[in-house]
Amino acid sequence: MPPLEVTARSHAGRAVVRLRGELDIAGSDELRRHLEAARREHGDHLILDLAELDFMDSQGLSVIVGCYKAATAAGGSLTLAGPRPVVRRALEITGLHRRIPVQASLEAALSAHGAAAPNPPRGAAHGDGALPAPSDAPHEAPRA
Repeated sequence: MPPLEVTARSHAGRAVVRLRGELDIAGSDELRRHLEAARREHGDHLILDLAELDFMDSQGLSVIVGCYKAATAAGGSLTLAGPRPVVRRALEITGLHRRIPVQASLEAALSAHGAAAPNPPRGAAHGDGALPAPSDAPHEAPRA
């Protein structure tokens, strides 16, 4: 089992966090720490690049949901980019693809966020934990 590798960089005022390997219970705490650090350093608009993520279990999904709640509560956003079929299936089975925007590639995710003004970096936020209701608009299409 390849261990989880997490890298973060800034791109146009957003944190782009790349996941590689397998995201399971063994890597979930590490990912949580990386996502919190990325938000502090780069702001509350995040893109998770999942193109090289081979597997994700319920613990990984939980970390992503927690990041989504915290980022949106602080006025930011979270977009998932380029999930492989097995990861996309996990998002579909749980219905998260209807709540958290999913783009086909990192390029599409960056384009979709091009019109939105990013937040400046700041400390971690604390939200009420509620996911917003899913919209009727598909998340695959870039936003203007």
